[in-house]
Amino acid sequence: MTICLEHQSVEDQATPFGMVCPQCKHRLYTNPPEGNLMSFWESQPVAYSLKREPCFAYTLRWEDFRIRSIHLPEDDLVTQESPEIESHS
Repeated sequence: MTICLEHQSVEDQATPFGMVCPQCKHRLYTNPPEGNLMSFWESQPVAYSLKREPCFAYTLRWEDFRIRSIHLPEDDLVTQESPEIESHS
């Protein structure tokens, strides 16, 4: 799973540049960025996983727009199941 660092949203929207959050997708399609696209991993970790492993940010950068994403390890994701409701009638 990836999270947009700008909007704190899950990146679940497909674009020609990869998966992005809904707000970044809206920006890409309504006001396309200008200039050359550069993409790179940032050299310093932006967070640490529950197992204390570094999580790095991936950046897509144009001259006038930037998307930064954090990539979380799959085994650190917590899924919440809805509790079962018992009927006492």
